Amino acid sequence: MPIEQYTESLTLHEMKCTLGDNGWGFVFPQGDVADAEKISDSLKKAGGKPTQRALEDFTTGGGGKAKPEFIITFNDDVHTIIVVECKNSVKKHQSANLDCPNAYAVDGVLYYAKFLKESFNVIAVAVSGTKTADLKVDAFYWGKGLTIYDTDLLKKAKDIVLEPKNYVKLVRGEKLQKDYSLDEIRETAIEMHDYLREIAVREEHKPIFIAGVLIALNNNDFSKSYAHLPSYNAVMSAVQTAIENELKKGDIRNDRTAYIKQIFKMLQDNSKFSAIPLIQKKSITWYVEQLEMKIKPMMDYADSTLDALGVFYHEFIKYSGGDGSGLGIVLTPQHLAEFMVELAGVNKNSKVVDICCGSGGFLVTAMSKMFKDANPVEVETIRKACLYGVEQDDGLYTLAIANMIIRQDGKSNIIKGDCFDANITKELKMLNINLGLINPPYSLKGGKVELEFVEHLLGILTVSGIGVVVVPMSCAIGTKFKDVRERLFKKHTLKAVFSMPDDIFYPTGTNPCVMVWQAHAPHDTKQETFFGYCKNDGYVKRKKLGRIDYHGRWADILAEWLKLYRNRDVVAGLSARACVKHSDEWLCEAYMKTDYNKLSDNEFEVTVREYLAFLIYSGYTDLSVNYAIKNRIGLKAPDTWNEISVNELFVVSVSKDKNIFNSYSGTIQYIASSSLNNGVTGLVDSEPSQIANTLTIARNGSVGSTFYQPQAYCASPDDIRILTPKFAMNVYVGLFIKTVIECEKFKYGYGRKLGSARIKKLVIKLPFTAQGFPDWNYMEQYIKSLPYSDRI
Repeated sequence: MPIEQYTESLTLHEMKCTLGDNGWGFVFPQGDVADAEKISDSLKKAGGKPTQRALEDFTTGGGGKAKPEFIITFNDDVHTIIVVECKNSVKKHQSANLDCPNAYAVDGVLYYAKFLKESFNVIAVAVSGTKTADLKVDAFYWGKGLTIYDTDLLKKAKDIVLEPKNYVKLVRGEKLQKDYSLDEIRETAIEMHDYLREIAVREEHKPIFIAGVLIALNNNDFSKSYAHLPSYNAVMSAVQTAIENELKKGDIRNDRTAYIKQIFKMLQDNSKFSAIPLIQKKSITWYVEQLEMKIKPMMDYADSTLDALGVFYHEFIKYSGGDGSGLGIVLTPQHLAEFMVELAGVNKNSKVVDICCGSGGFLVTAMSKMFKDANPVEVETIRKACLYGVEQDDGLYTLAIANMIIRQDGKSNIIKGDCFDANITKELKMLNINLGLINPPYSLKGGKVELEFVEHLLGILTVSGIGVVVVPMSCAIGTKFKDVRERLFKKHTLKAVFSMPDDIFYPTGTNPCVMVWQAHAPHDTKQETFFGYCKNDGYVKRKKLGRIDYHGRWADILAEWLKLYRNRDVVAGLSARACVKHSDEWLCEAYMKTDYNKLSDNEFEVTVREYLAFLIYSGYTDLSVNYAIKNRIGLKAPDTWNEISVNELFVVSVSKDKNIFNSYSGTIQYIASSSLNNGVTGLVDSEPSQIANTLTIARNGSVGSTFYQPQAYCASPDDIRILTPKFAMNVYVGLFIKTVIECEKFKYGYGRKLGSARIKKLVIKLPFTAQGFPDWNYMEQYIKSLPYSDRI
């Protein structure tokens, strides 16, 4: 494939369009415009691009057929077209005199445009290079019938490929809009971060610089004029004036305006920054153009619930030495924010607050939801009086201000300060706010714990107001924050708790849950709370992209979660209802039933094979014996089995053995937290403390990993619990029960360990006889009928 086709493919990708019909218009390749008569006639006049021809020479075209890379038409504007010319090397971008149309992209696209402009308003786009980061791009506007083209209208799009509709918007002076692109946000954030580091901009000033420029771009005068300003100082002064004007419109306090302007004054005095010519990459004008063309259009997109600025900031701090991690700042994933807004029941009549709003992600998502069913008058009310936030961190506060101002919230109701401040609390309580959404900061030593933020939020809301919060699972376990939990139940009702994916905040490691509270209504311990097990959100990890909805499953999963919650349906493996006290666990894992219908022959066969592998490795079996083929016994349908508690079947105990690291090497197997080799992690010289023919369960680490132990052994007191049978168990029954117990593993993990108390409460299902007893004979004969069972 000729390398120039890489440039063509890259251009289409950046334009977010394909060859042929795109809904809004049509993309014609290589001059193939037989169905477009006027375009065809103009291209026939142009002919093939000559090797040399002065741009002012309108006399004759070249020989052969004209083949621009793309001609793009619009359904809603038949008088405007885009012509695109590509070259595979940036060295072939533009000649000195624009008179070599065959060899250079700019020369070539203007050559085509001078013929096409006889019938159309022409947007001419020249693209050179094969890598996004190194592309050279220039765009020009040549009005219909005019003798000269315009170099200023599309000047801001230099070295940026826009979507076709945005080229038209830029010509018309309209706001650009574009779909969310994590790739583009990430690339832009990393690039800007690295360039700001080169000129020694302080980490804490970087987000304020970005937010300030975005606020300035919301000012029409600045947006129209900055590209024409003559010097670095002129641009920086204009940015500060625009910020001041926009913040005044948003009723932002003078001291906050002064703080942001002070940061820009320090940047203005940066000698490295001021030395970069305005026409070059990395100049102040370049930053403004990049943000206006790439990031702001995502924020201006009318239907977007996405906190593009928050994502941008998140990418920033990932590369800035962790300036956010120490503050407990964790960006709420967008799909989680959407889920929480739906749980809260946000609508056009809601008043919403986030008392630790960060960059404003919850408020942005809520605002978009509120707009969807509101008329223009209601929209203005929402903007001015229905969205409130509090943020203490300087950088995040400025980002939140930018987020709300850019989205034209009318009056930016973001308060700078500590949400626990008495004056701020009093101010919020007077506003009759009925919904709260928060992702509180991680508990810091000596600071407030997450549930205290929840308690404070609920205290601010109106009677029966709804608070939806995402907090670490430790808040729901019941072993921590007992005093706060008790206070919460005395004043407020826990309506629901959802266990979320362990890696939903990837790459930050935390096990979160989402709680739904009703304010100022004491919790009735006789009324059931709904619990959802929402561990599978359909997102998968992809290199350089993090967790993404790669398979497009999120919309259906969200609908299923919401349906379960709204109908309060109980589904095995997905949801439960239970009456709980403040001292109980507030997690679905503690109350939901396991879906045993997922069990099949395969799980039991794997158990036998793994156990055989252990016996072989340990030298306990002789493979020289011929394998006897046996008649298979079918697996009885699990929905016909009966429930029985582990405590009825086994005595649960803890060993008193030393930690393996404190023992010498020997011959006795030591069982610890492992999902491999039957749990054996080493050999020690101690006397075995545990008898053979028992089961071991990992409490910690590989939580829930269960094994049948054929020999006497030692075990870790920290990681292992021993199950000694109260019935006559053999290896076959032991392996059957091991497989069944491991069906319950998914309910446990590092944040919810499987200790003695939980094991005793564990309820499993087993086949029973007609007389109402576990069918030990069936279990034994079933395992004996599986492949390789005669060798164990």
